[in-house]
This record gives sequence, C-alpha cells and structure tokens, in this order.
Amino acid sequence: MATLILRDTYRALEKEMKAIDKLKRETSLKIREAASHGDLKENAEYHAAREQQSLIVRKKQLMQSHAPFRFIQKSEIDTDEVGFGNKVTIREEGKDETIDYYLLGPIEFDLDLYPMIVTYHSPFGQAIIGKKIDEDFTLEIQGKETTFTIISIEKVSTE
Repeated sequence: MATLILRDTYRALEKEMKAIDKLKRETSLKIREAASHGDLKENAEYHAAREQQSLIVRKKQLMQSHAPFRFIQKSEIDTDEVGFGNKVTIREEGKDETIDYYLLGPIEFDLDLYPMIVTYHSPFGQAIIGKKIDEDFTLEIQGKETTFTIISIEKVSTE
C-alpha cells in the first residue's frame, strides 16, 4: 500500500535525503581519519563516528521504508469531513481551549514539518477520519473514555 504524502513534503524529503547523503560522506571521512590514529579498540573518536554513521544509515532506511508514495495535491484535500491533509481544530470535553492537529502521514511526522501531527494510521487519526464539524468522537485514553468535538476543518497550509 502506498504512503500518502503531500507534494510539498516530497520536496522536503528529497532535500533531507540529500543532506543525509552528504552527512554520511562526511562521517565516512571522519571514520577513516579516526581509524588512521591507530588502535581502534580504545579510539573514542572512531567509535563516535561509527555510531553517528549507524544513526545516519538508520534514518535514511526509515525514510525509504515509507515508499512507494501516493502524492496528494492541495486541490485533492477536502474540508467537508476530516481526511488526509487537514488541519483539524478539536476541543476536549470539559475544556475551553482547542488544539489544532494536522492529519498527515509518517513522512511529515518523521520530518517534523508541522506542529501536532497525527498520522492517518494512528488510533487518534483513525477516530477523526470522516468526522464533520460539530461531530463528537470518543477515545479511550489511559483507561478513561474521553470525548472530543471537531470544531473546524481546514486544508493544511504548505506555505
């Protein structure tokens, strides 16, 4: 199944992948230089560079694991009911303040492009998909039933 992704997010992902590749090359040079200092067993510089390299490789694998993608254009995002690409304002029962959630995918979450991202695969995301303004939904949070109300639905701003 293809991972939903905003077209603008894909551009950000491409930039991130290039940055990761550059960092990986730089880290490889650090490993080579640290290794040239002799005994690797007690070479902290070498071990730190190797650990950094492992983290870089893992991050790249994580980003690639979401492929293939299904690109969503802003014109495809609907605001009649909650769906992918929406900024959803929600109020928890008994509270005055509202919170904005962004219903997006794992790539937007991994890239941390928006505040308060809820992925469409998560239980919270699944609970709000298809809801309309003024519609309530209930979730069990820490063993307690909590009711929320959809206050507004907008397209995610990509600017």
